Amino acid sequence: MAEEDGAKDRRARLFVAVELPASVRDVIGQAIREMQERGVTAVRWVRAEGVHLTLKFLGETPESRLEAIVRAMALAAAGAPPFELHVQGAGAFPNMRSPRVVWLGLHGQVDVLQGLQAGLEEALAGEGFPKEERAFTPHLTLGRIDGKLSPPQLHGLAESVEEFGSRSFPAFPVDGVSLVESLLERTGARYVQRNGVPLGQRG
Repeated sequence: MAEEDGAKDRRARLFVAVELPASVRDVIGQAIREMQERGVTAVRWVRAEGVHLTLKFLGETPESRLEAIVRAMALAAAGAPPFELHVQGAGAFPNMRSPRVVWLGLHGQVDVLQGLQAGLEEALAGEGFPKEERAFTPHLTLGRIDGKLSPPQLHGLAESVEEFGSRSFPAFPVDGVSLVESLLERTGARYVQRNGVPLGQRG
């Protein structure tokens, strides 16, 4: 019994996300390669295979809370039909003069995505998880910048963002949400899907 309780008390680094198809990961990889080729080296680029469209970051969470999380996911997912998104636009947070995060934009049925994310926030709040104070801005993170870029690097990044951001890519379907665990290893984060819930299926 003590061993079972210990397993339930184990904490996992969790988030709820939309899994991306290989076609979108290819676009992410292409964007990163093109920016690297312009000499933008002071950026911690993500690994394309590890990118998710994060809807809610939960952080270190006891295993005993998994059932409540999945229950909230199912409630939110039932109120959202399957929909489509496509990658379009690029930029940096907070702005291109002082970039900290480089991103790709998402367009398409963003209103459905926004509704899904808002429903997830509400459902998780009902299970005791605090709401995110910042507004949800749909995007895919390409990389993070810790220091200050040199003028040539800043120019190269701005050119890359403008050029890549002007392109548009085929739509991809979104038909479910996943509970994902992030395992921090020496070689970087490894992601494991702990559960998945389809959209638009009411019990």
